[in-house]
Amino acid sequence: MRRAKRYTAHLRPFARDVDRGAVFVKDGFSWAAFAFLPLWALYHRLWWAAFGIVVVYACLALAVDVLHLDPFTDALIGIGFALIVGFEANDWRRADLYRRGWVERGLASGRDLDEAELDWFRRHPSAL
Repeated sequence: MRRAKRYTAHLRPFARDVDRGAVFVKDGFSWAAFAFLPLWALYHRLWWAAFGIVVVYACLALAVDVLHLDPFTDALIGIGFALIVGFEANDWRRADLYRRGWVERGLASGRDLDEAELDWFRRHPSAL
């Protein structure tokens, strides 16, 4: 049995859509961000985050080259950086939504995103 995941629900205050363009962001680690780093950020339109990821990764690669570190250490540094991005990625999405005027309206839970959306709209019928 899969464990329930928590999501935060974000709504645009003055949207024309019936569901007000609800966006649900999962709490916790993002495997997609861990695996695809800047591509994940570009997919979510986090332009500055994608730029920052590329710059930091380039600086790390340069440091590894200048310090003549062995491949194992290089791999550990790369994995460590990817882990940091994976743990912070969903918080970056929440911050971007907040900056663009979206309002966090509560929490939802479910085994997957669809179940969490159903849970949230069932508990908040006034959002429709």
